[in-house]
Amino acid sequence: MIPTRKTRILFVCIGNMCRSPMAEGFARKLGGDILEVYSAGTNPSGYVSEDAIEIMREIKIDISGQRSNGLDAVPVGDMDIVVSMAPVPARRLVPRGFGGVAIDWKVQDPVGKSLTVFRRVRDELHVRVTDLVDQVRRGALGAHPWS
Repeated sequence: MIPTRKTRILFVCIGNMCRSPMAEGFARKLGGDILEVYSAGTNPSGYVSEDAIEIMREIKIDISGQRSNGLDAVPVGDMDIVVSMAPVPARRLVPRGFGGVAIDWKVQDPVGKSLTVFRRVRDELHVRVTDLVDQVRRGALGAHPWS
C-alpha cells in the first residue's frame, strides 16, 4: 500500500491574530485526521488575540497555544489549499507554479470590535471550515494526495 499524507491547508489573514487562528482551530478539530493545518498573516501581529482565544474557548476549542506567523514561516508552496481572508487574493500569496487550490473568503476582520462581532465571525468560520473539510473528504477540490 502506498503511504498517504494529509492534505496541507493554510489559512491567511492580515495579522494572524483572529480569523486565521480561529479557522486553524476549527480545521484541526474537524479535519485533523485528514488535514495538516497552518495559518499565517500578511503582516503578522506577533500574538493571537485574547478575544479570539476566549470566544473559541466558549466552544471548547483551545487556540491559546497557536502563534502568529508570517508567510515566511510556513511552506506556502507546499500547500494543497491556501485560503485567504486578507485583502490580497490567495493566487497572489502563492509562488509561481503553485499546483494547489487557492480560495478567497470575504470574512469581516473582528480586530477592535465587540465580542458579539467576534462570535459572529467565529460562527461564520465554523460554517465555512466545516464545508471545506467536507469538500476535502469528498475529493471535491481536485487532486488530493490520497487519490
